[in-house]
Amino acid sequence: MTFIRNFTSRFSNKTISVEIDPDLLTELDTIDQITTSRNITFNLYKLIYHIGTIQSRRFAPSNRLKFSDKSDLIETIYRNTNEFRVRVNDIRTANGSETLTSISEDFGIGISVVIAEKLFKIKRSTIQRIYGTGRRPDWKCQTTDNRILVVECKGSTSMQTSIQQEVNALDQKTKEAGDIQIASLTVINEATISTNRFLDPPIEQSNISPIMENHILRAGHYASVFSFLGNSRLSRYYSQMRKRLEGKITPYEQTEKNKIFKEIRTNDPIVRFKEREFTGSFYEIENKKFLFVGVDKELLSYTGFLEFKDYESDSDTLINGNYYNLFKDGVLIIEIVEIQEFNNIIDINRIKNYQNKITISDIDEMNEISFSKYFIHLLKRNDFNIIEEQAMVSSFQFDLVANYNDETYFFEFKLFKSKRIDIKTIDRLNFYNRQVTNGKIVLVTNGKINYESIDTARITVIDRLELKKIANNYTNLIKLITS
Repeated sequence: MTFIRNFTSRFSNKTISVEIDPDLLTELDTIDQITTSRNITFNLYKLIYHIGTIQSRRFAPSNRLKFSDKSDLIETIYRNTNEFRVRVNDIRTANGSETLTSISEDFGIGISVVIAEKLFKIKRSTIQRIYGTGRRPDWKCQTTDNRILVVECKGSTSMQTSIQQEVNALDQKTKEAGDIQIASLTVINEATISTNRFLDPPIEQSNISPIMENHILRAGHYASVFSFLGNSRLSRYYSQMRKRLEGKITPYEQTEKNKIFKEIRTNDPIVRFKEREFTGSFYEIENKKFLFVGVDKELLSYTGFLEFKDYESDSDTLINGNYYNLFKDGVLIIEIVEIQEFNNIIDINRIKNYQNKITISDIDEMNEISFSKYFIHLLKRNDFNIIEEQAMVSSFQFDLVANYNDETYFFEFKLFKSKRIDIKTIDRLNFYNRQVTNGKIVLVTNGKINYESIDTARITVIDRLELKKIANNYTNLIKLITS
């Protein structure tokens, strides 16, 4: 895993071409309320932060630092231009259409937020994914003049697909009450600048007071942020804060909330920065690279949470080789190379690698790029020797080749939202299995397998059930492969 700043040292900002619905112009918080075609520039670090905060595909708190998984998206962006352009063909060839669709959705989410921030005066700490089941918009927030902004987002790799998505997006955005309801349609391009369309704002008023709406949105925002950043305790804490504000918290949940508050205030490390204190967690990203993610201590108490005001702006500061990225909502992320700077507040030898904290639900949220990195980490923990990524055998491209005890293993990764692997993939593996004469093929998937359709005598299968076992104990991988 490479720090985001290593990718953004040359172009920390990217530009996208945006078409604004004329009906939306009078709603904008900009001096210009005439121009419908604009180039909007955004920061890549903020893009990843927003993607992860909103695009988490479940609401339950997670201990996995998914910030690092979403940071993999930076690697798909062209670096030699300030235009936002993505390596679409490389992703499609190396990782398949499912991964490309997932990446398009992720970028569609993040781009909608960075554009909205440019067009409206948004309270950053109120940005949250919309809770609920069924068809609903993706996210909402509150503006500084207390309007509720609701956004449904779509991402694709062609204008034709985007036009097909438009009908559903325009309908879906109306499923949540708001003062402004927007459909955001992003097309990620490779050869030209990527585009976005911000469409149609019909109005439906909410009956919740602006002050209470602000507090409830903010609590949901921090619950999502800290699930994304791998601090399940803080995520649960703010979920319970949200319930308290809505008047729905049970006595047990209130007791649990008070317990978490005391534990965090007493036990968690505290980083002092810009004359403020931040409490949070340290994670190892790779050898001699670490992250700290934390929150302004003022946001922990109920009173402090209600009274907290967003900072005036985001900031990024380089101090003694470590990169401090402080967001307006009071969240601090530090990319750490010089970890000894923190040896007075944390036992460095006890910092765990973020890849070690994982569940099957975390895997479901990954694309194949992030999963491949996780599996490489897993193989190395089990003393495999990594030979090659994206290896060609005959005309079939395997995701990974590795050695263990003088045996060569060819790994094929397949992640599916439907949790069921398609028969075409199995047929291809059965065919190419006959081409591999110097090793063993291993299919790894979060899907469920119909074992009658696969040659299990020659192909080792690690399916959803086995992945759960490996997530619980990494040594189960050896037992599964060598049994």
